[in-house]
Amino acid sequence: PHQLGWTGKDVDDVEERLFETSSECCTSSIHIRRGDIIIMATDGLFDNVELEDVTNIALEWEQKNRFITGGDMAERAKRWQQGSSMTTESAEAVQDLAQALVERARENSLDNTKDSPFAILAKENDVMWNGGMPDDCTVLAMHIVGAEA
Repeated sequence: PHQLGWTGKDVDDVEERLFETSSECCTSSIHIRRGDIIIMATDGLFDNVELEDVTNIALEWEQKNRFITGGDMAERAKRWQQGSSMTTESAEAVQDLAQALVERARENSLDNTKDSPFAILAKENDVMWNGGMPDDCTVLAMHIVGAEA
């Protein structure tokens, strides 16, 4: 992902001026479905938590709150057909998912014994960095549930 903003240096060459205005940002679109979880976050999360860990935390959250039971998507579809989207439960619990992700990012950012995604990328670019990357972290979690039938 690219961030809009100042690069820290003045650039006179028009060719090098990138990502200074919203018209230069990257965009994409995807179809979402009922049951999807959308995570939008700053680099404080993604520099410190592997994507696989993010998805595992989301799955644990779904199971803990009984949106998925036993990893069985068929049971969730059956519940929806019966008219139960668990909309209220989702609205009350989704903050816990965001909090769990922020807490994992903080834990990992302070851990110098395990290389973070940031450290791995730094080493691939000949920068010696161990452990996490202390940074501020904002996470927005959404659970797509639909309306009660």
